[in-house]
Amino acid sequence: MQRLQFLRTPAQPHSFRSALSPRVLAATPVDEPEVLAKRKRAQRNEEIRLFFLSFTAFFVAISSFIW
Repeated sequence: MQRLQFLRTPAQPHSFRSALSPRVLAATPVDEPEVLAKRKRAQRNEEIRLFFLSFTAFFVAISSFIW
């Protein structure tokens, strides 16, 4: 059975990833507490914004049908 080309072992890294500069690969780790807190806060703000947007759209739609 032939292995898929995108499945690589650590000894054989992907050619695109090995072509990237170290500056690009040195991104902020995802599991730092500050990063997680910022992402959670942004997600909560997005949920609140979408709730108010959908509530307003529903209110406008129902109000337009009543009048």
